[in-house]
Amino acid sequence: MSRKFVSLITFWTLMTLAGCASFEKTVPVYKPSDELVVLAHGLGRSDWSMRKLEEQLETAGYKVCSLDYPTIGESVDSVLSETRHQIDACIVSAPKVHFVGHSLGGLVIRAYLQEHKTTIEPARMGKVVLMGTPNKGSELADHFSDSWLMKVGGGISHALMTGNNSLGNTLEEINLSIGVIAGTKSSSLTSERFDGLNDGLVSVESAKLKNMSDFVMIDVNHTQMRSSSEVIEQTIHFLQNGRFRH
Repeated sequence: MSRKFVSLITFWTLMTLAGCASFEKTVPVYKPSDELVVLAHGLGRSDWSMRKLEEQLETAGYKVCSLDYPTIGESVDSVLSETRHQIDACIVSAPKVHFVGHSLGGLVIRAYLQEHKTTIEPARMGKVVLMGTPNKGSELADHFSDSWLMKVGGGISHALMTGNNSLGNTLEEINLSIGVIAGTKSSSLTSERFDGLNDGLVSVESAKLKNMSDFVMIDVNHTQMRSSSEVIEQTIHFLQNGRFRH
């Protein structure tokens, strides 16, 4: 079995380990002091992939709405349309709203906030944390751009590549309180596809934004990031303080 084939299977496995269920959430009754965190998962995942983070956020006193949307075989428009509908339903009566996204979920959040930058009142708008988000695309996605697995993945998978057509590169950098977390634990199967530090799927440089409020690197890989105790602690610290613990 060739090394390229093994790395291709590894890439797809990391991106698509879980499926998606239908989105059914009960809108909570809020107190004026309540704060909501909207969670957005990555490619091929579901809301269950964010369960540990959801539980820790609830323990910290936040209300949580975890999005659950299909990605495999979907177009960019269909993913953004579905998540727009779900986010609208989540935040309709929340006094304050924060957003946390892992991988593709970070791009979903950026797209929503770009479209709604004048409709969420400043007093309600909280902070944003992006974890392992390919804001400039993934070099690994470039490498497998012509593979059959990427074709199965649909338009949203191709939108994770680098270049002008990359979803992240087509989005504006919005002036909000944004914290960026990047992983540095690379994979021996994919490390040769990157020139610098990476989490096995996304490079540290791709995760960065010019207008980010704070940035931290953590020694986790792309999959570990959403359930890492250190990542979760840093996420909550940013939501509470507008900065990471350095």
